[in-house]
Amino acid sequence: MSENEHSRSNTVLPGSDEPDKPAERYQLGLCLSGGGYRAMLFHAGSLARLNEAGLLAKLDMLSSVSGGSIASGLLAYVWPRLVFENGVAVNFKTVYLNRILAFSQVFADGPCFLKGVFNPFSSAAEEAAKLYERHLFDGKSPSLSDLPRSPWFVFCSSNLSTGSLFRMSNRYLADYRIGVSFQPTLSLATAVAASAAFPPVLSPLRLDLSQFSWKREKLDDTVGEPAAPGRAILSDGGIYDNHGIEPVLKRCDCLFVSDAGAPWRSSTHGYWNYLSQLKRVLDTTDNQVRSLRRRDLIGGFKAAKQADRLGLDDLAKSALRARTRGVYWSIDSKDVELKPYASYTLPPSSVVPSEVGTYLHFLGAKETEYLTNWGHYVCDAMLNRFHQSPLAPSSGPPLVAGTVKPASAARASKRLFDFLPF
Repeated sequence: MSENEHSRSNTVLPGSDEPDKPAERYQLGLCLSGGGYRAMLFHAGSLARLNEAGLLAKLDMLSSVSGGSIASGLLAYVWPRLVFENGVAVNFKTVYLNRILAFSQVFADGPCFLKGVFNPFSSAAEEAAKLYERHLFDGKSPSLSDLPRSPWFVFCSSNLSTGSLFRMSNRYLADYRIGVSFQPTLSLATAVAASAAFPPVLSPLRLDLSQFSWKREKLDDTVGEPAAPGRAILSDGGIYDNHGIEPVLKRCDCLFVSDAGAPWRSSTHGYWNYLSQLKRVLDTTDNQVRSLRRRDLIGGFKAAKQADRLGLDDLAKSALRARTRGVYWSIDSKDVELKPYASYTLPPSSVVPSEVGTYLHFLGAKETEYLTNWGHYVCDAMLNRFHQSPLAPSSGPPLVAGTVKPASAARASKRLFDFLPF
């Protein structure tokens, strides 16, 4: 698809009458799921293991939602600073991991929510974007157009106006009912804030789409009738696709999926209260959607593996939806299942990673360290088990006990939310 510059206009330009061309193919993609700071830290550990294995440098595409977009946004920003030697970023810990750990102490959700409520000229999502600029991006306002061409970073949000996935990258903005706007001028902080606009606290982010030039391309009539580019009401990308797989699944020959989403738990509650019952119904619906996506994803990986064994060509693989092989790992993995494949033994901890809250404030020193190490450990074990090429073993987790030294403000924010009944 052409990426030539388009003149700025408030109208939608007609697209080609020719059938859509197949999406450009890439070798390796990565998806980072949502889940607040918990997901951000889990993904940071996984990224550290991918870097050790020489796979980070091979990424062609990275798609993210919610907390995964915070991790991805910082990676996109610092990517030009990474120094790769023999395929490994030798300064990854200094340039990226240490900055993620520092950001994990920033009190984001409470202050942004209160500022959005009491400031009639702002919103919680806009305040979150300002916070990301201050603490993630060195007080600067980098644009999506400033991001590297490779890997291709895609930030996903849910457009409540159209009910479809809203994709933001340095190549284009896209909505299945509106179309495509090429080479947009949009700040990276705004894209991250839109992707991580957790409802109702940090949602929505309202974006005037008339400032961009749109073409009727990449439309999907299964989502709904075409819509005009008015105002997008953007909320957390996890509402539409909490794994962030939709932009990359049709484009990548190999796909890694790091899932830090909340696992489903059974309940003995009677749900006599209408509000708690409604919440459980919504959670059940959300869980079913995620389960179906996950089942379809892993089923596709297995089919691709079988297609390779049978020696099928790419055309046959595409027809059978068996062209993308990959590896999926989850924060809810069990240590007993990982041990036979892990390169090292992770010391036990009282922290249960999947039960840590999906907040945007300091989670605790012990929790922060273990979530990061757990992401590294799970990624290591699942790559060793399912990746088609053998990897050099890891020497151990990226963080030692005592690495995280919380500031007084971080400790105070944690004590506050430990006290509150939610």
